[in-house]
Amino acid sequence: MSKPLRVLHVLGELKPSGAETMLVAAAPLFQAEGVMLDVLSTGATTGPYARRFVDAGYRLHHLPFSRSPGFFIKVRRLMQAGQYDVIHLHVEAANFWFGLAARSVRPAVVLRTVHNAFAFTGNLQWRRGIQRRLLNRLGVRHVAISASVRDTEQRHYRLPTTLIWNWYNSLRFTATQAEVRAAARAQFGLTDTDFVIASIGNCSPIKNHTAVIEAMAMLPADTRPVYLHAGIEEDGQPERALAQRLGVADRIHFLGGMGDVLPLLQAADAYVMPSIYEGFGIAAIEALGTGLPALFSDVAGLRDFREDFPHLVYTGTSAEDVAAGIKALMGMPLDQRKSICAQYPAIAQRRFGMERGVREYLALYRHPNLHAAAMSPQSARGGTHA
Repeated sequence: MSKPLRVLHVLGELKPSGAETMLVAAAPLFQAEGVMLDVLSTGATTGPYARRFVDAGYRLHHLPFSRSPGFFIKVRRLMQAGQYDVIHLHVEAANFWFGLAARSVRPAVVLRTVHNAFAFTGNLQWRRGIQRRLLNRLGVRHVAISASVRDTEQRHYRLPTTLIWNWYNSLRFTATQAEVRAAARAQFGLTDTDFVIASIGNCSPIKNHTAVIEAMAMLPADTRPVYLHAGIEEDGQPERALAQRLGVADRIHFLGGMGDVLPLLQAADAYVMPSIYEGFGIAAIEALGTGLPALFSDVAGLRDFREDFPHLVYTGTSAEDVAAGIKALMGMPLDQRKSICAQYPAIAQRRFGMERGVREYLALYRHPNLHAAAMSPQSARGGTHA
């Protein structure tokens, strides 16, 4: 085993979303390789997922974000005191200043993972481009989580990135067996004749849950599916209010922020994710990993799955488009559904399994100048920028 590495991950408020779930799930694999894990939360609070980090073995630090020199002085002191070998940045807001603070304490490696397709325009695009390229010149290695993110960074900011695809917890999200499916459906009070769609994710407008609710109202009442909706709603619960107003609330289970979403996927017949944009849909790959047919909006971060998974339903982001997509899912022939259940888990494991992602990040932690293509041919599909 190589010598132990001290790694600090810098995030915002710790929530059950993409980067956080990846890091918690992969903690045992990193620790088995001698990595000592710290996490800095820069949210107003540490966040609802903080306990999961602590339980996974991370040492937790908290510095509430402030746009002031004093805040970044505190961040730098923390980075310096920790004597980290690797400082791994995951934030977009003020990422330039976090990058400068990290470089100033001279760890062996500073990485920044870009977690979404941030296609800024105008003055912000110009500023972010300069900042990204300057950090790159100072030795901050930028990582893109998908081909869409890589291409956006190159096109909008002329920033070269290393492509390391996001991963999912491939040890838990596996093909659903018949008896497990039956138990999960009973847990949610579903019948054998219910057609069940599911979505997982925070309820920001970007996730576009309102299009699903409006699409439900466009379907004939006697053919509407049951919708399992997992996610922390915005203040005032506007999505529930919309469902009530459209008369579809009786077909929607608003489940809030679920600690464990696996039973929801095991109970479902299909997964829907009509996001306005994504960096890489980890919830989407979790659904595919359990063998579910899926409806995705044809946007950056979701269209990346098209090449690998046959029979995906792609739509626009309007309610009318989503309604048509749900109809397509409900009308999918049985042999096609069986093919999906058989193929998707194996494809997901091969392309986006957790062991692959951990191996590639470890290679960058230990050999930061290594080209991604030298690490894994799977990761380099579609080419990389080094």
